[in-house]
Amino acid sequence: MDTVPERLIGWVLRATARGLLFAGFAALLAGVFLFGTISDSSVLRAIASILMQVAGVFIVAGAAATFWSGSRRSLLPNEQLTTTADQRTAVGGWLMVLCVTLVAAPAWLLLRMQPFLAEWRRVIELMSASGMWENANANMSGVVLMPIAAALTPPFFELATLIGFVVSSLTLLPLLLLRSPRFPRIYLVCVILLSALVFASMRGASAAALASDALRQLIDTTSANAQEAASLRQALERYSIVFTTVPALLWTLFAYVLWVPAILSSARVRTTFAERVAAAVSTPAKAADVASITSPPRFP
Repeated sequence: MDTVPERLIGWVLRATARGLLFAGFAALLAGVFLFGTISDSSVLRAIASILMQVAGVFIVAGAAATFWSGSRRSLLPNEQLTTTADQRTAVGGWLMVLCVTLVAAPAWLLLRMQPFLAEWRRVIELMSASGMWENANANMSGVVLMPIAAALTPPFFELATLIGFVVSSLTLLPLLLLRSPRFPRIYLVCVILLSALVFASMRGASAAALASDALRQLIDTTSANAQEAASLRQALERYSIVFTTVPALLWTLFAYVLWVPAILSSARVRTTFAERVAAAVSTPAKAADVASITSPPRFP
């Protein structure tokens, strides 16, 4: 029987998976519309193609995560084995290395992405100082925010991926140490969702690179003055932080994916995270009836 925290984690994972599935269908419709309506810009069509790729991965990952987080069938090897609490194997061996990975990988990622987080803080401060949020719906200024939203989409994917790694580790580590039978399944769902986010970050960075190259060409060919051109080039240089964060995300995902085969097939995992059952309590035999002792039955 699942505990309350395990049920809560399962509910959050199902909600996240369904949200990813919904986002995939929405991105697919947007990508198809953009690809079909814009025919004179190879850059925009390439970006629309990338958007549809991300949508396809979101749909597949969202559907898979929804199935694995919502199915009540015993699908993994540890779920097909039952044992009592005192018979379960203690957390040890390579599982201790996995504990270290769940702590070290997101910590390393946070350190590597400090420049990226600093740029996000700067963007938030600029938006707050300019009153952009308060005036977003005034005089059609929301339309002006559309290019800004498009530019912030790739770094938003990367920020969501970073948060996903941290939250996943904070969720998985206690389940591992407590030898929860739901740990292997939750680990698998987290890897599926994180893989989709890393793919979106990678392809989003590719789309940002295409847009940046097009903007550089536009700056070189237009009649903007030197000061404006220098400001735009400086902004593009700062935006290049989007490209440098992708390798760190890929390496962190690799650290998580590396353990999936062992989690799915290891005998240690089957015994450590086996389904819990109550220990059988032996009841003493009933005392013999006094009458049967004092007056035993006669032999014929």
